[in-house]
Amino acid sequence: MKKKFLIISVLIPLVIAACAPAQPAVDSELAEPMEAEMEDLQQESDSESMEESEVEEAVAEDTAPETQTVSFATDVWPIIEEYALNAHGGKGGIFLENYDDIVAQVVPGDPENSLLYKVLIGDGAPQMPPGNPLPDEMIQTIYDWIEQGAQNN
Repeated sequence: MKKKFLIISVLIPLVIAACAPAQPAVDSELAEPMEAEMEDLQQESDSESMEESEVEEAVAEDTAPETQTVSFATDVWPIIEEYALNAHGGKGGIFLENYDDIVAQVVPGDPENSLLYKVLIGDGAPQMPPGNPLPDEMIQTIYDWIEQGAQNN
């Protein structure tokens, strides 16, 4: 935005000067200090533009959504193994012993309608693990995995 303003503020006087009738010669004693001042202003403007673009790039990098693929084997399975396998491995109820058992509890690509995600946040079902919910980062990992299609990767 500042670049556009700067360009416009430079171009408009140039266009006006080109269209205006010729003016009498300027005293050279006055012209030199004015030219120096104009150069200083231009240098300031250039450095501000560079700083602004660097800030914009940094902000864009910080706010860019992460698009890393979530891996079942390295990201999701360790969470299930540590927090759910004792209660849901080889016993009655819902089994979460392997990929097939786990994917049976999800709607690939749709975390909001997946039982696994719903129980982690306590949406319409008792929250799991009971009395000790998972940290938000782990829930987000499982959400992202489901959203990415719940692949066996």
